[in-house]
Amino acid sequence: PMLARRALLASRRGAGLRQVRHMGADVYHIAGREFNVPQVVIGISGFYATLIFLAMSGGSKKTDAPAPAAPPASTSTEVVSIFDDAFDEWSKVPGNLDKWAASFEKME
Repeated sequence: PMLARRALLASRRGAGLRQVRHMGADVYHIAGREFNVPQVVIGISGFYATLIFLAMSGGSKKTDAPAPAAPPASTSTEVVSIFDDAFDEWSKVPGNLDKWAASFEKME
């Protein structure tokens, strides 16, 4: 009787393990439906691929603003810095290079 009882308990334990293993299968219940692992992975990958596609192609394209025109050459007594973008145009005006050279004498 004692051995039969142990055998019965062992068989029940084994049956319980088999059920736990069967219940632990890789099946996911989402919104009332069953999905296996590859279906879940493909679904998540497709979701993120869609988000990336929409982020890269959606929205309005930003257009670059046209570069501002260079200011006209100044005929005033002001000497333009050599690092200024307008220096090339300023230096083409007759007499401006002489003003530029004279500005070095005023520097201390």
